[in-house]
Amino acid sequence: MVLWKWRLCLSPAEGLQNEFICLAITHEKTSDVLKNNNLDYCFSVSSDHPSLPPFEVASSQEFFDYLGRPCLYVPKDRVFKLKAGIFIPSDTIIIKSKVWKREESASEDGKCMIITIAQVEQLSFGCVVENFSDLAFYRKTDVRIRSASVVKPVTSMNINLTNGEIIFIEIIPWDYEKIECCKCALNLLDGSGNETECGYDELSFFNIKQQCSLKIPLQFSKKNLMESHKQYLQNNCLSLQCDIAIYTGKYKSKIIKTKYAANLSNIIEQPISGVQSGNEVLKEENQVPSTMQEDMMSLFSSGILSDIKLQTATETFRAHKLILSLWSPVFNDLFANMEHKINDCVQIKDLDAETMRRFLLFLYSDNLTNLNMEIAKKLYFAGEKYEVLELKCKGSNFLQKNICLSNCCVILMLANNYNDSDLKKAVQEFIAVNGREILQSDQWKLLKETNTNLAFETISIMYKINRKYSWNGIVFSYL
Repeated sequence: MVLWKWRLCLSPAEGLQNEFICLAITHEKTSDVLKNNNLDYCFSVSSDHPSLPPFEVASSQEFFDYLGRPCLYVPKDRVFKLKAGIFIPSDTIIIKSKVWKREESASEDGKCMIITIAQVEQLSFGCVVENFSDLAFYRKTDVRIRSASVVKPVTSMNINLTNGEIIFIEIIPWDYEKIECCKCALNLLDGSGNETECGYDELSFFNIKQQCSLKIPLQFSKKNLMESHKQYLQNNCLSLQCDIAIYTGKYKSKIIKTKYAANLSNIIEQPISGVQSGNEVLKEENQVPSTMQEDMMSLFSSGILSDIKLQTATETFRAHKLILSLWSPVFNDLFANMEHKINDCVQIKDLDAETMRRFLLFLYSDNLTNLNMEIAKKLYFAGEKYEVLELKCKGSNFLQKNICLSNCCVILMLANNYNDSDLKKAVQEFIAVNGREILQSDQWKLLKETNTNLAFETISIMYKINRKYSWNGIVFSYL
């Protein structure tokens, strides 16, 4: 595994009546499907449909397709919803995978988080069939459809009638070799512009060597429409709204987080700069590579494909369930329990707008910048509240490096409240070294009043650390 990079391939399962998704691991460079590799692997596949639990499948359940390739098949009805006999895909599919060497212990464990966005071109246009009553058997009306990204047409459309007066819409891709999947939804338009669903189909172009087309029968026959001519045939014209999605196989994929070794403290970056502010030294964390950061920040700032809103008291933020779920078990559980997409707005009552913004910026960029003590404390709380361990660790690291006389008691109470033993130990050692000034301060008096047990525990540690030195009666006068 050390010498190879792997790619997870997701595709329709051929020859299985379009009812399955095929998963396979391939070599990144050769695209060869994994064979005789001495590896075991398993997948957990889920979508943003809350009523569908994750579907799990392992390498022990491999099937071999007609080319002899090992594949894992996922039933579409375990991932997609079914509407009128048609599978309705979700906007986001989450695949959790685990790969390990067979009959060997792992020398190094780790995890990698990747987001892949399919580049789908959406074409939406209206189509008017004039002189509809004259539409006859085998008479076709042609419409050419241009793409927004290229000058030449990408598809053409025919409207024709069978001898049983069934109306067919035929979508013909021009460069079918460059298309992997095409979907089309059709809606009738009445005189007021209201839409009525009347047809849907999709076609996979995998391994297709000759021209082919989508043939979509309308749910209304010519006779039905003629009987409803006042509603649908204004001036003897049939109006259709066509929405076509074309996927050419292109996609953008970015690794947004990697982690090796179990101890989170190993992944905390070292500070790269320090700015003096009063008696506090504010240190910034290392930044992630700019290209990855720019892509993820563009995804966040543009809100493209966003599917959730986070509403604070003063501001609402658009985000992506996939990103939030991968980082935070709290958000993952929250989204799993959301019953209807109409409720895809989460009320955030424990974070203000600025903290929420910085919290999301971290999730999209894995980066903390321009920190000060107040912001760091709020983000530390957010990391604890939403179980984003990396954020909590980075916040703890920042607080630990910026302990000073004016904030040590506040940091001590934070560490105690959130069971952060490393931060608590660091601040108690700082208090032990600077006990004379701290024990006579107002913040120490407040600590004694609000948490006597913590104050006594800290005094005990101070005594143990400094008992071989002369304290001039400071500890004993407190006791």
